[in-house]
Amino acid sequence: MKTYIVLDESGAMHLKNERFFVIAGFMTRELHKVTSVHKRIEKIVKKRKNIPITTKIELKSSKINDSQQALFLNQLYAMPEVIPIAIVVDKENLTKLKASENVAYNFFVKNLLKYLFECHIPLLQTKEIELRVDNRSISVKALKDLETFLQWEFEDRDFNVTVHYLDSKDNRDIQMADYVANLVWKKYNCPKESLSEKIPRYDQIYLSKFPLQNFGANPSIKEKKKTLQRSKNMV
Repeated sequence: MKTYIVLDESGAMHLKNERFFVIAGFMTRELHKVTSVHKRIEKIVKKRKNIPITTKIELKSSKINDSQQALFLNQLYAMPEVIPIAIVVDKENLTKLKASENVAYNFFVKNLLKYLFECHIPLLQTKEIELRVDNRSISVKALKDLETFLQWEFEDRDFNVTVHYLDSKDNRDIQMADYVANLVWKKYNCPKESLSEKIPRYDQIYLSKFPLQNFGANPSIKEKKKTLQRSKNMV
């Protein structure tokens, strides 16, 4: 059976006012069940927001409050057919990665997949993996780069990987991935966040950290460099 890996990102590599960048979503073989759950919860949220049920609107994580987002997330986390996944990047402790956003994205997706394979998750015992990602930040030039990159990277494994770039406003699975990515982003970037407290099963997620050795170190490499530069300026 085909395994679907659905991903979205939260934050951006170039933003300086946030320390952690996140790529997250979920794995499943029952994609239709995820979209059905989203459709059902969407009706509840629309009613709470006084939006007509027939109105086509994308309920992005940035447009709904934590309680409404928790409705989607708790249903997703409760599904035995679904495994939430994420990679969190500590941008202040990156020492070697200087690349375009698309190259960095591909690199971190690869690292996430490598981590998941190392966890020996039964869902990844498959002949076919379909990666479904939001296309909003992917340049036309890079549309096939990720698929080619992953095919080369996992050439020695007995499965085929394809990548589909999808518009989130037309795909409920991508919207679900958005909620997971935003949940993890808030957990790491917002000290006073409360969304994760509304998700009793939050910890039931396969979460990779990069770079693993210095992840979350405080002060970070970036702060140490600033301190060193200030000391030199004072001499």
